[in-house]
Amino acid sequence: MCVRAQHEHHEVKGQVLFSSGAETEPLAGAFVHWQDNPSGVFTNDKGEFILEHHQNPPYIIASFAAYTTDTQYISELDSTYTFILKEQNELGTAIVLAKRITYGLSKLDPRTTVLLSEREFQKAACCNLSESFENAPAIDVSFSDAVTGTKQIKMLGLDGFYTLIGREYMPSVRTLNSYYGLSHIPAAWVEGIQITKGAGSVVNGYESIAGQINIELKKPFGKEKFLLDQFVSENGRAETDLMYVKDINKHVATSVLARYGVRGQENDRNKDGFLDMPKSQDFKIMNRWQFYAENGLEGTANVSFHNNEQEAGQTAFYNGDNNAYGIGINSQVIDAFAKLGRARKDRVNSSFGSQYNFNHSEMTSVYGSEANNNVYDAHTDQAYVNLLYESYIGNSFHQYQTGVSFLYDNVRETYAGYRFEREEAVPGAFFEYTYKPKETFSLVAGIRTDYNSIYGLSFTPRLHGKYRFNQDKTAIRASAGMGRRTSNPLAQNQFIFASGREIKLQMTDSTLAYGLEQEVAFNSGVSFEHEFRLTYMPATIGIDYFNTTFFQEVVVDRETAGEVSFYNMKNGTRANSTQVQLDLTPARRTEIRLAYRMFDVQSKYRFRGPFVPEVLAKPFISKHRAFINVTQRTRNDWQF
Repeated sequence: MCVRAQHEHHEVKGQVLFSSGAETEPLAGAFVHWQDNPSGVFTNDKGEFILEHHQNPPYIIASFAAYTTDTQYISELDSTYTFILKEQNELGTAIVLAKRITYGLSKLDPRTTVLLSEREFQKAACCNLSESFENAPAIDVSFSDAVTGTKQIKMLGLDGFYTLIGREYMPSVRTLNSYYGLSHIPAAWVEGIQITKGAGSVVNGYESIAGQINIELKKPFGKEKFLLDQFVSENGRAETDLMYVKDINKHVATSVLARYGVRGQENDRNKDGFLDMPKSQDFKIMNRWQFYAENGLEGTANVSFHNNEQEAGQTAFYNGDNNAYGIGINSQVIDAFAKLGRARKDRVNSSFGSQYNFNHSEMTSVYGSEANNNVYDAHTDQAYVNLLYESYIGNSFHQYQTGVSFLYDNVRETYAGYRFEREEAVPGAFFEYTYKPKETFSLVAGIRTDYNSIYGLSFTPRLHGKYRFNQDKTAIRASAGMGRRTSNPLAQNQFIFASGREIKLQMTDSTLAYGLEQEVAFNSGVSFEHEFRLTYMPATIGIDYFNTTFFQEVVVDRETAGEVSFYNMKNGTRANSTQVQLDLTPARRTEIRLAYRMFDVQSKYRFRGPFVPEVLAKPFISKHRAFINVTQRTRNDWQF
């Protein structure tokens, strides 16, 4: 006997619309699927769809990025259904009870990106960004030298200048500001930080090698309208931060942010004859404007001025001994930046954007006694423009960003008989494509090409991928990409001035900046994240591994006593970074963060014997590091 079963075929037809005020319009590219079935279809140019029925639950879901989701019960398969999606900013009032995340991996970003909120900065008692990363295992913070007490960061075992540090996605802490720049950003002004391990997006430039840090400042249309933050310590340090916000009207708001800090007390607790920390005065003021218009145009405009003075060295120097060793550092920064963008009303999920930045920095530093000293004098001008457009191809599965950029640097430096002048102009273009068929999977491929007025044409490819599974509790990410940068041997290694080492610059080509080739490296890595319960406690474990290989590098060689040499080395440093992190929540207001990190960073130095270069462990990098942080909050928002 032969038994045959025939599947009954049904189709459900419908249309997806989006509301624009009182009117509705067809929404092309919306995704429509049956509940509990991730497979579905996209709407055509008229917003129409046809969906086959295969014994699915009787609910259809329609969705589109930046719009609400509409779910309907399907009572009759032969009927036609209409779905109406609203922009998320048109939602009515809702009460959401959720835990505010202060530190954790972004679930949406295909890159390994750690999010730090303002509450995370509150764990550190003080005061600027260089002091605010101590609770973030992704970043190493250490003193660069014992005299000035300057704190520097490292990522993936590499110095901080290999990380692209931007303010609101514009390159900021670079060239002359690469050494002290983070200490000049008040933590009280910061709204949030995104730390990306590995090569970042090509949209933001080509300089990210170890990673990318983006700093979001508090905006005029933010939640805070007035802020007064005061810090006083027993060692004579006092700092005050002030923010005042004024709403001009419902479309325009402005804010003034100011900081004044002073450390006037001479401390020498260990009686070694040197100041434990430099005496200093720090003043910074910023004016921000933010606006948006009904036609979709919005933007910000900002201008700031910063002045910093520091004195360090032997206590005898400040008591009138002309033969004692002293350090005096004086710097000023004028900075202006703006963003302007507009969302397209005729094409959803599409917009134009532009970014502008101008920075003028000056620094004069004196190292030594009154009779015998060296002076570092530097002036830099930086201009940056980035024009971009984002949209999709066909539907929201295929998104892209493209645009052009221009970066200009004019650097003048003198120190110990050296004089350097560098004028560098870099126009470039980029394209970044994102394939995102569903929220749990995304693949990002980017390429940019730049023409450097000194180094010529270059290409920078990058690739990132993310896959979440196990009911969104487990995620795997992978990345690979190239990065390049023009080295600034003096500005980014100012700790050498305090050491008194003789500087030797071994040029590759005198027509290049500092006579040195650009640094070029390839970074690749994978990360794993899993959410689970450890007995009763919600827990998250994260494991990542990254490798950075330099094809061309500027080596800072301190292996010979009394001198430091700068020179190019091909196929030089190889840095391997492995990190394991466990986050636990044993109680509602209690958080425990455990981490272990291992670095293996080997650098190649010019041979001192015949033929073979030396391969040595990079100095001042701890191979093993463990981390533990316990935070306890009270009901009235105190934390310990």
